[in-house]
Amino acid sequence: MAEPRALLVLANLGRLRRPSGATRAFAEPVLPDAATAAAQLAGVVDQPITAADLADLRRLRRAAADAAEAILAGRAPDVAAVNALAAASQGRVELAVTGAAVALRVVWADPTPAAALARRLVDEIGALAPDRLRRCAHRPCDLLFYDTTRSRTRRWHADDPCGWRERQRTRRRRSVRSGGVTGPAA
Repeated sequence: MAEPRALLVLANLGRLRRPSGATRAFAEPVLPDAATAAAQLAGVVDQPITAADLADLRRLRRAAADAAEAILAGRAPDVAAVNALAAASQGRVELAVTGAAVALRVVWADPTPAAALARRLVDEIGALAPDRLRRCAHRPCDLLFYDTTRSRTRRWHADDPCGWRERQRTRRRRSVRSGGVTGPAA
């Protein structure tokens, strides 16, 4: 079960986040320019991004965020925008020889970064288990994640910072209710 990395990267762009060490939550700008877009999409796009690509990438980001929200709500996502952007990709089959084994492989030609990313989203959304897509349980955090644990019990997008912040809040709440001392004994 592979994590839908492109879906998560796109759906989480522009959402409130509070990394470790940050004093308050903030939302990063969504694909504001080619250089920032290249940095934001570095893990999921391997083509150079130009200013001409930004409109399609922003449209794809919105479609991915809407699809993720629909899946979280238990609805079928509207995939028309993703399919339209993926339509520009073209694949061809060829034979590959490894040692004595011959195998079939598909080689893709993606004319734009948006087409390549849309094609990847088609694969990811088509293969994901909808009940594993979740929103972080730490209230100030709005990030989405894909629960890959066997028990399906993951609650936070990351243990640092959200997991430990939530556990710290729970311990403080219990301590106040029980009248316990939170610091060292005097």
